[in-house]
Amino acid sequence: MKKLILGMMLLTTLMSGCESMSAAECATANWREKGIQDGNQGRTDQAANYHQSCVKASIPVDLENYRAGRTQGLQSYCQLNNALNEGLAGHGYNDVCPSPIGQNFKRLHAAAYRLQETRKTLSRLQDEQNQAERELLDSKTDAKRKIILRDQLARSDRRIVDTRDELRSAQYSLDRLSSNLLP
Repeated sequence: MKKLILGMMLLTTLMSGCESMSAAECATANWREKGIQDGNQGRTDQAANYHQSCVKASIPVDLENYRAGRTQGLQSYCQLNNALNEGLAGHGYNDVCPSPIGQNFKRLHAAAYRLQETRKTLSRLQDEQNQAERELLDSKTDAKRKIILRDQLARSDRRIVDTRDELRSAQYSLDRLSSNLLP
């Protein structure tokens, strides 16, 4: 959970850093297209961030066109197949889809994201186990370290079994939800 929170904070920081626009960008911006891009990417309304950047150059943001474009972009983004793809790709969801699709989008995205995160965890555990096995087989590893490694591998085996169980559960949940929500 901590990794998820840290990842979301980093993503938010990175995304907010991308919002600043130069005076030239503000002057030439097609606000409808900017809104469509943000909507297509499932981003929250960025008008305030754009305003903050462009006000420095005394250039107004065309809020009406930006928001109309974003609404148009969200129509493309807020498709249930996209919820599945975004979750499996490990992309976060900013709770931007309107009702009635918003609730199902969120559920499907969360199930797909859970599956993707579990896959990553299993891969990391297997990599750690492989590294420990290599070190155990290395003739340069001393006897005390080998005892520690054997204990570590025993615990690792259990975590891998538990994670595989979690992976099966996540896949089953996603399959059921997908069959209920997707055509």
